[in-house]
Amino acid sequence: MAPRTRTRRRKLEICICAAVKCPTLLIRGHRHADCFRNLSERPMKVEGPFEQGFITSRNRFVDREEGLRLQLRAGVPAFGGDGYQDQLYSEDLY
Repeated sequence: MAPRTRTRRRKLEICICAAVKCPTLLIRGHRHADCFRNLSERPMKVEGPFEQGFITSRNRFVDREEGLRLQLRAGVPAFGGDGYQDQLYSEDLY
C-alpha cells in the first residue's frame, strides 16, 4: 500500500444551508423562512438588522452574492434546473 502524501487536494467551499445573521445570533435552517420562524418563536425578542446569507462547508457565513460565487466556482448546479439568478437563494440549494 502506498504511503499517504502530505499534499491533499482541498475541497471547494460550497453553501450547505441558509442562515440569518443578526448582531447577537446566527440562525441556520433549510430555508431563510425557517430561520425567521425560529427567531419569531424565541422567548426573548431578537433585534435586527437581519442579514440573509448561507453557511458554507467551511462553517463560514457568507452573503447571497458570495454564496452564488462559491456555487458557480464549484460547478454546483441550481436545484430545479432553472439556473441561478443574480444572487443565491435557499431554493437553489435543494
